[in-house]
Amino acid sequence: MKNRIISLWYRVRYSLWFVPGLMVAGALALAYATIGLDATLPHTGVGKLWWAYEGTLAGARAVLSTIAGSMITVAGLVFSLTMVVLSLASSQFGPRLVRNFMDDTGNQLVLGTFVATFVYCLVVLRTIEGAGSDPLPSLSVSVGLALALASLGVLIYFIHHVASSIQANNLLARVGREFEDSVRRLFPEATDGLAAWPTPEMPQGFAQRAEELWVRQSGYLQMIDHGRLFDLAREKDLLIQVTRRPGDFVIKGNPLCLVWPPESFTPDLAVRLQRSFTMGVERTEAQDVEYVARLLAETALRALSPGMNDPYTAVTCIDWLGSGLALLAGRGRRPAFRLDESGELRLVYQEVSFPLVAEGCLEPIRRAARENVMCTVRLLEVLAALARQVRLSQDHQVLVHQAQAVKTDSLDNLRLSWDRDLISEKHQEVLRELERAALRLEPPVAEGEEKG
Repeated sequence: MKNRIISLWYRVRYSLWFVPGLMVAGALALAYATIGLDATLPHTGVGKLWWAYEGTLAGARAVLSTIAGSMITVAGLVFSLTMVVLSLASSQFGPRLVRNFMDDTGNQLVLGTFVATFVYCLVVLRTIEGAGSDPLPSLSVSVGLALALASLGVLIYFIHHVASSIQANNLLARVGREFEDSVRRLFPEATDGLAAWPTPEMPQGFAQRAEELWVRQSGYLQMIDHGRLFDLAREKDLLIQVTRRPGDFVIKGNPLCLVWPPESFTPDLAVRLQRSFTMGVERTEAQDVEYVARLLAETALRALSPGMNDPYTAVTCIDWLGSGLALLAGRGRRPAFRLDESGELRLVYQEVSFPLVAEGCLEPIRRAARENVMCTVRLLEVLAALARQVRLSQDHQVLVHQAQAVKTDSLDNLRLSWDRDLISEKHQEVLRELERAALRLEPPVAEGEEKG
């Protein structure tokens, strides 16, 4: 249930209607509240408010009609500008970064302000019939005027905000911060001394005889409720091995997990196990830290393509990738299994690690930047910076491999001797940092122990 709520929240968060919908509901409540106060104030002896509207009923209708008409027009303009920004962002930075504009709270508040003001004026307008004996809704009209003035300020903010949000540095900084936040949320504590964990001993014949839980519909595995799986395994005296990690695309009919003993696998158990896995048509950062990192890698690849040829944007992507990877490198390792109170193995799953994210993001950039000296140099500088952060031998080996691959790839594709000398010099700097890092590493994983 918790994962379903989180999944629903992510779908709502990336929509343009949620915040405006709440603001429209608030506008309706405000309209009926001010109408009620207008009917009450003349009988309470409070007297007229000095700031309240003092015109005629006809004037009040004209004011509210003008505000309502202008607000819906400006709301249409704001929506059109938002669509233009989404189109530009999709073509320049990639379609997956469109979500950063969809869940932008500023854009949602701007659209909601104009729609809410329109709805408020419309509701108040229906109470003014124009008869001379009807009371003047001074408070309601005054609030409508205040909302119109606030909408004018919001329009000015929107023009500045939309111009700022389309800038590459601001957009990539936001994605980079999301990468760091995902690392902090999914790996909440830095851990020491967790380089090696004993591989849990699986029952004999597990791989051949364990029952498979098949996915019912193809899609991306968004979330796994490990706590629910562990409780179910302990309740039913099971051993469950999760064969997928969040972010994997699973084709219908392929397994999500293996269950032991096979004779305990029943249709009712299959239904309960299915509830622990949340599938969707796209990846999310709920449990998938690699997804946000790949957004930066994708933007870097587009910037390095012949059609874009924007190495400065690629360098910015590499910088923010390095920042998030440095944070991930400092988090160490966690065991990818859980034991119950009696020490019985109940759950085995796949854990995201620094090598997985680093290789998945840096390898494509390295291949695309093999003829670009600027990006190659920056890639080596980031590797040197990461060497200062790693604490595990597995992570160290990934950096060694990446540094050698960057050097070999570049030297094979660069023609000018001084470019080749520069790359060799930067590679030597990485090697010096890696040699220093080797002195403080955790011991390597021994044979028969888990390799992360």
